[in-house]
Amino acid sequence: MRSFLLYGAGDLRPAERPAPAPPPGSVVVEPRFTGVCGSDVHYFRHGYCGRFVPKRPFALGHEFAGVVTELGAGVTTLSPGDEVAIDPSMPCGSCRCCRGGRYNLCPDMRYFGSASCDPHLDGSLAQFVPVPAGNCHRLPTGITLAEASLMEPLSVALHAVRQCGSPAGRNVLVAGGGPIGQLILRVAKAFGAWRVTVSDPDPFARDFALRHGADAAIDPLSPDAWEVPDAFDIVFEASGATAALCNGIEATARGGTLVLVGTLPDRVELPANLVMNRELTLRGAFRFANVFSDALRLVAAGILSLDGLVTHVFPFEETPQALQAATARRSVMKVQIAS
Repeated sequence: MRSFLLYGAGDLRPAERPAPAPPPGSVVVEPRFTGVCGSDVHYFRHGYCGRFVPKRPFALGHEFAGVVTELGAGVTTLSPGDEVAIDPSMPCGSCRCCRGGRYNLCPDMRYFGSASCDPHLDGSLAQFVPVPAGNCHRLPTGITLAEASLMEPLSVALHAVRQCGSPAGRNVLVAGGGPIGQLILRVAKAFGAWRVTVSDPDPFARDFALRHGADAAIDPLSPDAWEVPDAFDIVFEASGATAALCNGIEATARGGTLVLVGTLPDRVELPANLVMNRELTLRGAFRFANVFSDALRLVAAGILSLDGLVTHVFPFEETPQALQAATARRSVMKVQIAS
């Protein structure tokens, strides 16, 4: 089968590999759409993502949806031809985090298209992928395969918003107007946020946010950017920029909450005294847990819209160009790869 393997920074090569057979309890899925995630961009740009450093070539891709082509032994819940969205997370199920319902924090998590586990788990940049049957969600009426491939980033946004309790009636800032920030904007508005402002130095990202529900958009590099009349009750840091985190803390209202979603450096300098004397709550949001089915239902019901989020679609043969476009981010929001 055809696939693409990452060998290092900027080094994505086509490869022919044996087609997989489904292990017991699994199926083979033919990916039809794969979204390019920020972590894929990190791997492609730098050769690693945060603390996840590849030890050998592997296939990226964890935002995907496709068609079941073959069943492994014991699978009775799916049939060949079923259209499915894939939850890419495979926790151990027995550690303290898993038993407590926070399986996204599982130290032995296996995740498609990630070097976080060893051996690395190849992702969806391949013609066929073996997937545990329990990770396959049959598509409900009202959602397309292209939309279904966005369920993983939408789940990340849903999980991030749930980390703050409820945004209903609150003044919200989203720092970072990339795909995750744009999805947090849509989730916050759907869940009743009074006002949502998006901060990003890129004019395209700000204009995109305003066209898709933001009440305001600010350039964080502008001298008067933070002369806002009201401090924000909730701030989502979705850019991975240290300066955005510091600005977010300074802009958070007394007693407010700041949720860290972006991939930040391990050590940063913070206005820590503000955290103390404003009694701010800092929360992390890592991947997601217990929201994937909700994401599917919310989109299928029309409560959450994904309209316009995908701005560029590349055929599978042009996967390297798709990664380059997502890395350059010139008038690009979400990049998809179609097979």
